[in-house]
Amino acid sequence: MANNLNKVSANEKVVSRTDKGGNPARDYTKVILNEDSDFSIVEAYKSTRTNLEYALAAAEGCKKIIFTSAMPSEGKTTSCINTAITFALADAKIILIDADLRKPKVHMCLELENNTGFSNYLAGFSELDEVIQHCKNGLDVITSGQIPPNPSELLVSARMEKALNELAKSYDYIIIDAPPVNIVSDAVSMAKFATGVAIVVKENFTTHDALKKALSSLEFANAKILGFILNDVVATKGYYSKYYKYRYRYRYGYKYKYSHNDENSYSKSNADKKN
Repeated sequence: MANNLNKVSANEKVVSRTDKGGNPARDYTKVILNEDSDFSIVEAYKSTRTNLEYALAAAEGCKKIIFTSAMPSEGKTTSCINTAITFALADAKIILIDADLRKPKVHMCLELENNTGFSNYLAGFSELDEVIQHCKNGLDVITSGQIPPNPSELLVSARMEKALNELAKSYDYIIIDAPPVNIVSDAVSMAKFATGVAIVVKENFTTHDALKKALSSLEFANAKILGFILNDVVATKGYYSKYYKYRYRYRYGYKYKYSHNDENSYSKSNADKKN
């Protein structure tokens, strides 16, 4: 089993908003690094960045890193985005791809539009340069786009490989937010395109059996496991900061129903854009 990458903690809390239906909704922006973030949190993610750099030191050219977890609600997307931000702070040319085409969250965390994104490119309805967005924190981002009826097939398609090869010409790192391994096979299937995989583990939440199953699946696909990011850690008072705890909780479901009308609507809206 690979060495632990780093323990990521925070004292920021997710606050509630109200969605269009008047129901409470999560404000994911509160757990993303910014100029007001606690010093200890920023340093934890910088440490993660450093460990990833060492783990990939022997790799040449653009490094493609998949972030995943064993199960939902382990803080995968937050860890992925915040680690990507620390790479950008170090002046690395970096692009973040939301490849969780079933339950995307990157656009919510970074407050980006998601009408057109990665799924639209993979399906052939958009060109790669049309789906890249530029963030003020130095990140380039490709959001998920519309939820397609066939995400697994799109993520292992020839256009997926083409996108990564093209992006590798312009970026030092490609960070990919992938779905949990034990829920769907997408992360395992994409592992063949990646330089390595980082696994997010949540303290007092992730079970040994769930993690063992995820590792087995990734190793079967010959994925290079770079290490683990231990999330939701309680730390006592130390050199850098006071007692803090990182919490990031949200419901994560993969229960989707695609009707014939849904598929037609997806195809028609994208066909209109293509024309």
